[in-house]
Amino acid sequence: MNTLITIREASDLLGVSIKTLRRWEQQGKIASIRTRGGHRRFRPEDLLQSGQATPLIIGYARVNRPEQKPQLDTQIKALESFCRQQGQPFEILTDIGNGVSHNHPNFMRLVAMICQGEVKCLVLTHAETVSRFCHDFILGLCSLLNVQVIILNQPHESIADADLVEDIQSLVTICYNSLYPIHDQAHQQLLEHLGALKNIRVG
Repeated sequence: MNTLITIREASDLLGVSIKTLRRWEQQGKIASIRTRGGHRRFRPEDLLQSGQATPLIIGYARVNRPEQKPQLDTQIKALESFCRQQGQPFEILTDIGNGVSHNHPNFMRLVAMICQGEVKCLVLTHAETVSRFCHDFILGLCSLLNVQVIILNQPHESIADADLVEDIQSLVTICYNSLYPIHDQAHQQLLEHLGALKNIRVG
């Protein structure tokens, strides 16, 4: 096959954004041919053999703590079962960490992939999996970038209630730590209430 295709056609072929293709070319992951006018052209067979076709479907699973590994495995199985039925390449990303912090490695990778046009469909067992309190922002970002979101709504485990309490306490701690250095008397009562809530331990 000697056909050369444009960068837009290459983008459609691999299911990634033009920006991603340019980045891969700079990193040496794919090769292009330049026309006399300086435009990029690609050989379809080279692209398909490059191993750079990004999964169109991404499943994301998360639990709060390492001891919840069985719940994480349950999420993964549900995601894998659904994704296999779609008959397209997929990848499952997982994190262990609370639903308040967004500094989880695979969550950050997921957001980067969404922004770079490398995800066509995001699959979750529940909306809160991706973020406890900001999942509407992530879902809105997906909508803006034309990423389909599928929520399987698998039954919640009983431990989900404990997770919610833990996440709320994490959020209270963040608010307390942000407000404490201000030393504003107008906020003193609120600070005392937050301090009390922060130190509550639920058995």
